[in-house]
Order: sequence, then structure tokens, then C-alpha cells
Amino acid sequence: MFKQRRYFCQSITFYQREQYLNKVMKDCEDCFKQLDQHGKSIKRDTKDMFIKFTQGKLQEQKKLLETDSVGVFSMILDIIENLIHDKPLMSYILTTIEAIISDNQRLFKQFMRALTPQVLPKLKQFLFLDGYDPMAYEAAAKIATMIIAEEGGNDAKEWVILFLGGIGNKLKIADFMIMPICVHFLKHEELAIQFIKSGGIKIITNLLSKYSTDLQIAYYTILALWLLSFTTESISLFNDPTIGLIRLIIESVQKISREKILRVSFACFRNLVDISPQCIELMVDNGLIKVVDLLLKGNLKDQDLIDDIKYVGEILEKNMKILTSFEKYVKELNAQNLTWSPVHTEKFWKENVKKFEENDFLLIRKLAEILKSNNNQNVAVACYDLGEFCRFHPFGKVVLEQLNAKQEIMTQARNNDQQIREHALLSLQKIMLHNWQV
Repeated sequence: MFKQRRYFCQSITFYQREQYLNKVMKDCEDCFKQLDQHGKSIKRDTKDMFIKFTQGKLQEQKKLLETDSVGVFSMILDIIENLIHDKPLMSYILTTIEAIISDNQRLFKQFMRALTPQVLPKLKQFLFLDGYDPMAYEAAAKIATMIIAEEGGNDAKEWVILFLGGIGNKLKIADFMIMPICVHFLKHEELAIQFIKSGGIKIITNLLSKYSTDLQIAYYTILALWLLSFTTESISLFNDPTIGLIRLIIESVQKISREKILRVSFACFRNLVDISPQCIELMVDNGLIKVVDLLLKGNLKDQDLIDDIKYVGEILEKNMKILTSFEKYVKELNAQNLTWSPVHTEKFWKENVKKFEENDFLLIRKLAEILKSNNNQNVAVACYDLGEFCRFHPFGKVVLEQLNAKQEIMTQARNNDQQIREHALLSLQKIMLHNWQV
């Protein structure tokens, strides 16, 4: 009978948790009997409405919420207030509420109006009890967060601090549920600022680094970044290459080319390119232009998404020439942070190779030193650049031999890292042929 019930099955807390969904279905077969055993703990109207609601299929439940939402919510709140100790019942009730108020904003508003003063403290208290199913805690946290964020004020700021501080500690929240809960903070600017102050960005970078190929986690995490991009206080964080927010979004786009990821990613990029030249630079540095070109050659259907991609791509192209400057190369080299940016291209070396003669080839000496680095990407890029230098400078081969760079590149050609090995071998070819395709 219970397998016909569908509202609680829609709860996000059951994502990739079919075993728990089946458990709740099985446990709740006895809900009617358990409700009778609770005797006078709850009202007679609660029992009647519970039976009526749970016996309905999804469309019947939705119809009942349309015609008697007050009765349904009164039943739910009575159970939360008086039967919170009933673990199977709580798993069913809390996931049902989460599904209802996430599905329908109008019903969420009605649920807010139906709340009694005892409910929110009960939900907060519930999060620190032991022995319940994980999705019951997560549903309770999401419900409480939605209510508190909507109400706002100092209590909401304190809840942000408590929630973020409790992740991985006292709060029993799975990684995939963290951002679906946090996005409700981020819809409100004052709470988004508190999220930043309370270490929320570190949580975001950890999630995107660890789960860059997980569609659900990546989507909600990038959605959180899009919401943050409306907040002035977040822009310095997007601008910071050591935090790497732009890079992490681009990596997710490259690994998960699903339209829902693309929509939220390029909505975020569109916000940032309008307000931050530094973000534009990071997008170019991290290869977003190539991503844009590939996407526009694909088979995208969503015209709004296509417009966002084109818009971002046009701005990046306009700024490309500014960013591929000799000064930028020097800055990158001095920071010993070589990335596959536009300054590591054939075009750049052809236009700028003579500038590397300055100060007795000082920059080439620095590149040669980087070949001994423990940073694999630095070594790979340095191999490429030295090969391009030799290719376009008339005395490139002589300079590299004098600096013993050729010998070091030969050593790197036997490196275990495939990227280093490939670029070292290609660099050696250019050195041996010297005037290779000039």
C-alpha cells in the first residue's frame, strides 16, 4: 500500500539513497498502528488527517493540499510537537514536509503561517538527537534553514554560524546535502555576507575539488556561487587565483557538460565579467575561451544559455589581446605560477621573443631554473616555452645549451608525469631542428 505514496519520495534527501527510501516505505507500513498506540498524545483530527493524507497517491495529496492545506499542516505540526521520539514516523513526516515546501513556494508560505512557536525550537533540537535516519536530520536542517532564512534578522545570522560550524562535527549532514541547504542563506544578502564571514567559501572549494564530476553536488555548489556573485563582498574572493573559484567552475564545466551545469555556470560568469576585470583575466587564463568555442560548436538547445555563452565569449575575446602581454608573462614567471594561459602560445612567442634578450636572457634563466621545480605544471609549461624560445630566436639553441637547459629538458623527457614527458619531447624536437616551422 505505502509504495503508492509519492510526496516524501520526492525529497532531495533520498538522492542516491534507494535503500533508505525503501526502508522508510517499509517502516511506515506500521505508521497507522503506531499512531493509534500514541493515544492521547495527539489530536483525533491529526489521526484522521494523517490517514487521509498518507493513503492518497501523489496527485491526491496535492489536491488535498490545495483544498485543505491548513488541515494537512496542522496534522504535521502536531506530530512534530508531540511525537518527535517516534523515529520511523519522523523520517516520513520530515521528508514529506521538505518535499512539499521545496516543490511549491505558495505552500511554503502557508506552512510558515501555520507554524506554532514550538516547532522551530523542536527542529533545531532534533538535529542534535541521536539514532534517527540521516535523511531525517537533513530534511529537518533544510526545513529549519528555509524558515529561518525567510524570517531573517540576527537569529538567521546566528543560524548560519551554527550550521556551518556544525558541518562535519555535531550536525549529521551528508556532503551532497550541504549546498541544497546553504543556497537558502544565499538568497538573502545579509546572510550571504555572514556565510562568507563564517568560512562558507572554504566549504564550497572543498566540495567542488572533491566532487567535480558529481552532477548534483557540482550543480548546487555552482548555484551557490552564482547567488554569491550578486554580493559585492564576494568579488574579491572570485578575483583571488589562490582560492581558485573561477578555475573550479571551469573544471566542472569541462567534466560535466550537462545543460543544467552550463546554465548556472555561465549565469555566474556573466555576472562576473560585467564587474570584474580580474575575473575576466582568470577566465582567459584557465582556458574558458576554448570551452566557449567547443560549446558553441555543439548542439545546445537553450537559447538563453547560448546567449550567455556568446556574451561571455565576446567579452573574453575583447580582453584577450590585453591579457597576452609581455608584462603578464613576467608577472606569472616571477610568481612561479605558470598556467596554460594565452602567454604560452605560438602567437605570443613569435611577437615577443626578442624581449627575452634583456638582462642577458634573465627570464630564460628563470625558466631554466623552473625545470627543476617539483610543480608538474610549472615544469611542463617551462618545457613548452623553452621550445618556443628556441624555435623563434635565431640563437635560441646556443642560449639553451649555455644554460644547460637542453640537458635538463632531456632529463624531463623521462619524467613519470605524462604531460611533462610530452612537452619535454616536443621541446627537444624544436631544439634539435632549431628553425622548426618558423
